[in-house]
Amino acid sequence: MDDNRYSKIAEMFVSDAITEKPIYFSIGEEKFEIKPPSLGKMQILSKCYLSLDIDEKKFDKEPHLEAMRVCEAHTDDVCRLMSVATFDKKDDLLNDNNIQLRADFFKFNTGPTEFCDVVLALMTQIDYANFINSIRLTKTLRQNKPKSQK
Repeated sequence: MDDNRYSKIAEMFVSDAITEKPIYFSIGEEKFEIKPPSLGKMQILSKCYLSLDIDEKKFDKEPHLEAMRVCEAHTDDVCRLMSVATFDKKDDLLNDNNIQLRADFFKFNTGPTEFCDVVLALMTQIDYANFINSIRLTKTLRQNKPKSQK
């Protein structure tokens, strides 16, 4: 994909994220919708994002190349991320079996490069850098929790 085309796609993702437009994609006859995440859904997604081992410097410099690398290196984790992202109801989001069934569907019916654009759109939909920083801050605060005085 040339740089000019990628820039236009990235600008469209950003525009859609700002207006909170859902992301739509299809795999075969199946159609999926990813709505902007609620706070609860973001908490569940946080584990998925951390497992992707994204190189933030590379992502800032070449987001499409880094997303492709992540999709190829962490296919199972990416499929789980996409699965969680496509559910909206609390019962579905807390049902590991449903999440795994859909993740398996993505894994066996697509290839890593086919869902790279979906992953980029997801990362744009939430402010990825701020999201990861908030997760790290929470982790740091938990580790540095003051000890209670008895």
